[in-house]
Amino acid sequence: MYKKEHLDLVEFLPKTIFSGENNNPNKLNFSSDNLYISLSYTTETGNNSKTEYSYTIPRFIEKNKETFEVLGLLQAEMGKTHNGCLNFSNSEPRIINKVIKWFENGFETTKENWKWFIKVNVNNAINNYVKEQTESKCIRYWLDTCKLDIKNAHPKVVSYIRNTDKTGLKEDFYGTLIIEYKNNLFSQIIKNFVRQNTYFYIIDENTENIQAFMRGIIAGECCVQNDPKTGHYSVHISAIQEKERQIYKTLLQILGINVKIYKDYKDLLISKRENLIQLLKQRLMTLHPRKYAKFLNMMKHYPGIEEETGYFTGRRKPWNTLPKEKTDKIIELYNSGTTKTKEIAELLGISIIKVSRVLKANNLGKRLVKTSESNRKKMADFTKNNPKMNIKQIAERFKVSKSVVLRAYHKYYGFRGKTANCKIPEYKIKRIIEMYKENPKIKTKEIMKELGISSSTITNVRKKYNLTNLGYKSIIGNNNKTYKKSLISALK
Repeated sequence: MYKKEHLDLVEFLPKTIFSGENNNPNKLNFSSDNLYISLSYTTETGNNSKTEYSYTIPRFIEKNKETFEVLGLLQAEMGKTHNGCLNFSNSEPRIINKVIKWFENGFETTKENWKWFIKVNVNNAINNYVKEQTESKCIRYWLDTCKLDIKNAHPKVVSYIRNTDKTGLKEDFYGTLIIEYKNNLFSQIIKNFVRQNTYFYIIDENTENIQAFMRGIIAGECCVQNDPKTGHYSVHISAIQEKERQIYKTLLQILGINVKIYKDYKDLLISKRENLIQLLKQRLMTLHPRKYAKFLNMMKHYPGIEEETGYFTGRRKPWNTLPKEKTDKIIELYNSGTTKTKEIAELLGISIIKVSRVLKANNLGKRLVKTSESNRKKMADFTKNNPKMNIKQIAERFKVSKSVVLRAYHKYYGFRGKTANCKIPEYKIKRIIEMYKENPKIKTKEIMKELGISSSTITNVRKKYNLTNLGYKSIIGNNNKTYKKSLISALK
């Protein structure tokens, strides 16, 4: 049964699946129920034998902003050829994570299904040191920001663009990440799904879904021209295919934005103040953080833009603030026994994170009640005045978590280091130094016994006063007797 709030993938299935080096056509077979579609195709191999390939996908994909944003991103940045592989590339971790999460939620894929590598716009003919530093920097960045598994990386993790004179990356740039899902059947299903939506279906969607789709297109294909000297302010959207340029133009016109298409020019041009303001107000530039920042910087140059748009004043309310009636409904549902954030989000048609924020703001859910500012100050003062008391003891005393104590202390007095718990009198420090001067080979336990201090305190004193390598057994990796004697004499 078709659900209007979902996209039915049965309607987007191709009749033919191409395979092999020659892209041989094969009939797609499928069967479906209310949850899943079973797909298969058969190829002929040598010796009159046949091989069947199969795959199962969910039948319905949720029809929401997230789906249409990702469809726009895929249309812009996904490989379109029948190469047996679904790939997507972008230089922004937020966008990569968004696409991976969408496939995980909609198609039940996991992050482990994706292979990956990094492409950098640097000539490969660079010295080994620079090459090693560049690759290390890029790999660490993408592993951290996208939580990738190095086991899923290509054998050649970093790939270079040869036709460039650049020999190094900018400090704040980490290359482009390419993710790949190697499955010919799944790849062609997705590519056809994206193509059919772009060419035939998106035009009939409501305004919100068209906005979401164009947000994805713009994030993947736009560039911002910001030239205050000449006064040229514009946004260019690349589209190699003329038909795609016409589609994007029509969609933008539906949104009240006029676009220029020039003959023999692959970009659509959005200029004029009124059109750029519509990009701003409809938040069509927001998906790509760097492009959005550049766009905002460009828009600031228009005189009177603050009064006309309400932006750049510092007083504008967040665009995604929940209406009061929805906030009240979240609290009502929670108090009536519906305590799961996911369940509340589904009932009200909003995101889980917005539900969590409302619950947190109203001290609901599995969290500690907010600490008052006066209590924070008391905790911070108490922590400062009791350096020998550890954070756990202080937290138990005030009946809060350790993180609350640390945040309170940080707010008023900065970070609380280990030195707060290991201060010793000055005379003990002098005595430690004297004991090492008298006998550089003295054992740590002898000092501990005489002064009643820990071994870690002795270690800290030795580091601070350059007493690290003392005595025969303390000179690690060096058995040169002359060197040992020189160290000993230097302390006298």
